[in-house]
Amino acid sequence: MSAKSEQHSKISALKTGADDYITKPFDLEEVAARIDSVLRRYRRLPQTLANSPALLQHKDLALDPEAKTARAGGVQLSLTAREYDILALLLSNPKKLFAKANLFESVWGEDYLGGGENVVNVHISNLRNKLARANPEEEYIETIWGMGYRLKS
Repeated sequence: MSAKSEQHSKISALKTGADDYITKPFDLEEVAARIDSVLRRYRRLPQTLANSPALLQHKDLALDPEAKTARAGGVQLSLTAREYDILALLLSNPKKLFAKANLFESVWGEDYLGGGENVVNVHISNLRNKLARANPEEEYIETIWGMGYRLKS
C-alpha cells in the first residue's frame, strides 16, 4: 500500500518483487480480495517449492537459494550479492542466452541505458575468476560474441 500513485512508482515496486500494488485511499473489500488472490496462488504452489527452493545445479556448480551459498568443484565460493544473483539467473535459465542489457535489467532491477555494459563485464569477469579458482578444469560461463552470456554446456 502506498500514497504514491504515479505509474513509475507502481511499475518500480512490481518489478522489484511486489506481488501487488494498491494506492491510498483504498477500499477494504478490495484489499481483502487482493490478499485472498495472493493466498490462493501461494496455496497452489507445490509445498517443496513454497517451503524450500530447489538447489540450482550445472556441472559441479551448485547454488542453494535458501542458504544463499554457492559451491564449484566442492569448494565454497565467496560471492558478492550481484555475482550470486547473476549466477542464480544463469542457473535458473540454463539454455538461455542473456544479452548484457537483459542481465543488467534482471539483476540490477534498473533500466539499461547503455552505461551498464562495463558493470556487467566486470561482474562476469570477477565471477569467472572465482569459479576458475574453485575449479580450474571447468568453464561455466561462455561469451557469445556480440550477443551475450550463457552457461557453457
